[in-house]
Order: sequence, then structure tokens, then C-alpha cells
Amino acid sequence: MDEVIAAYVHVVGGMDVIDGITTREVSGAVHRGPKLQYFWQAPNKVLLIKKREKIGYDGGSGWEVSRKKKVRHLPGGAEIILEMDANPLRYAHLRSLYSDLSLAPRETLNDRPADVLVAPNKIGSTKLYYDAETHLLVKIEETGEVSAYYKNTTEFMDYKQTDGTQFPFRIVHTTTAPGSDKEDFRIGKVVNNVSLKPAIFSKPESSATVFGGKR
Repeated sequence: MDEVIAAYVHVVGGMDVIDGITTREVSGAVHRGPKLQYFWQAPNKVLLIKKREKIGYDGGSGWEVSRKKKVRHLPGGAEIILEMDANPLRYAHLRSLYSDLSLAPRETLNDRPADVLVAPNKIGSTKLYYDAETHLLVKIEETGEVSAYYKNTTEFMDYKQTDGTQFPFRIVHTTTAPGSDKEDFRIGKVVNNVSLKPAIFSKPESSATVFGGKR
């Protein structure tokens, strides 16, 4: 198990390089869907701007501002999807995310061998799949972490060299939740260590919110 984690950390850039990135801007679009713009600040603050909607996580709780400027609380677990898109390299710190990890039997994924790690939770488990040849994280499948009722799957594809790291430029989310469509997020630009104002991650009290220094 330790060898799988170490190989992944090495191939995506090494811990020193990863930890040297403290903020990030990620821009792209959902296939046949809206443009998305993420702002991330270490260790786990995220802001998503989607059309006229804004979704944020301040490190402890999440919030959403609708098109009609109504602010509501984000349900627990929803922040994980935000973090996956804005900071997929979070899994370099796998042991801090999951206290209980075990190595499962190797599986075949898309006709390629995959090393599998499993982290149980109170309801189900999270399974992480690493390509056994490239050592990159290619898939996460979980129940009980994002949702208590449905299975959620995230695939990481199209890794590209970005500031000394290997960053996935395509992230695909699927779920068994009724009425939910596949979200195929295709990233066009990643800017690391961008200047951000900490206040952008805080739950707004009004519609006048500043994002990244721009009004």
C-alpha cells in the first residue's frame, strides 16, 4: 500500500512541489454545458463560479448563491466534488484524508491493470484506482462519503505537465442519483499560486461579493 501511494506522489510531482502550490485558478467547461471557474486555496478552500451562480467552501462549511442572489447552506459532502475539480492533487495527502486504508486485490480497468486502495466509512467505502503502469490516480468510486444513498464515481484523465506536476485536464463525475447527468469537466487553463483575497471563500452576507480582486 505504501508503495502505491509513494509511486503516485512521485509521478505527480513530489510532495515538495505539490505543497509549494498554495493557490490555484482552474478554468474550463462542462462538455455541452456551462463554463466553470474554480479558485482554490490550501488546504481545502474552494470557490466555483458557474454562470451567475457561486458555490463556496470556507474550509468548514459550504454555501451557494443562486441566480436570484439567494444564499443557502451547502449539504455535507458536496464540498468533496468541488475539491476534486479544483485540487485533484489533494490525494497526494491520502493518509490525512482517510485514517483507515487498505490494499485491495488488483483489478482491471479499461483493459489495464489497476492497483486499488480502499477506505471504509460508516455507510460504505471509497475505492481509489491507480494505473499500475503509470501510477496515476485514474478513478475514485465511493458510497457514503458524498452521499449516504448513491454511488459516485470520478474519473481523472488527460494528465498534462503543469508547473512540475501532472494535472488531470479532464475530470468526469457520474452518480446513480436519479435525475443526475454525467458531468464531463474539460479544463482549459490551470494557473498556480495566483493572488487571491481570503474573503472570496467566506459565505456572503449580500450579493456584493468580490472574487479574486475583481468586482
